[in-house]
Amino acid sequence: VYIQPKVNMETGAIIGGEALIRWRHPELGMISPMDFIPVIEKDGFIINVDVYVWNEAFKMLGRRQAAGKKVVPISVNISRLHAHQDDMVKCIRGMGIEHGVSPDLVGLEVTESGFSNNTTVLFERMQQLRDFGFSVHMDDFGKGHSTLTMLKNEPVDVIKLDRDFLRQIENAKNQVVVRNTVGMLNALDVHVIAEGVETQEQADFLIQCGCYDAQGFYYYRPMPMEEF
Repeated sequence: VYIQPKVNMETGAIIGGEALIRWRHPELGMISPMDFIPVIEKDGFIINVDVYVWNEAFKMLGRRQAAGKKVVPISVNISRLHAHQDDMVKCIRGMGIEHGVSPDLVGLEVTESGFSNNTTVLFERMQQLRDFGFSVHMDDFGKGHSTLTMLKNEPVDVIKLDRDFLRQIENAKNQVVVRNTVGMLNALDVHVIAEGVETQEQADFLIQCGCYDAQGFYYYRPMPMEEF
């Protein structure tokens, strides 16, 4: 499990992290998730990977809390396949209880496309988890599946702007889209995090728009959990 820090762009402080899976092969070296995730999604093994990552993240938080060390919220990904498993809510809540981790220290990230599939069941489960104190994050917002109607109804606490929003940020039309998207989400009282921030120019523009938190290589790349 690797963690990519989330950063406040005004202060540079680490405000959280996202738990990610990496494959360090003994012969082939580091294998990209873009190569192996589609395979394990197709075969259904993504559910096992989800559980492994969730448990490692809860375990790390619980261990640090028990030792009186500083903790910041860590978000974990819920795959589209896993989001519709009947025992998902019980599994996540059970890990929190087992490791003594407060639910407000764990964010649950579901991709935007996941919210567009069988939304009634997904909304119910996400709301159950919110009722227990977990926060729900929509990942990859703006990749093409979003609708304003969905935004009105979804049980979402955090929206992560897809990195495509920041490409060609010098383009005037792109700036209008980003500025107004951030403004709308702020008005809806949804916390906004920008993904894929790679330059000071992008960071400065986002701050001007009212988006203060980010993930991206400009600040930190994903790193082993111990290093985080």
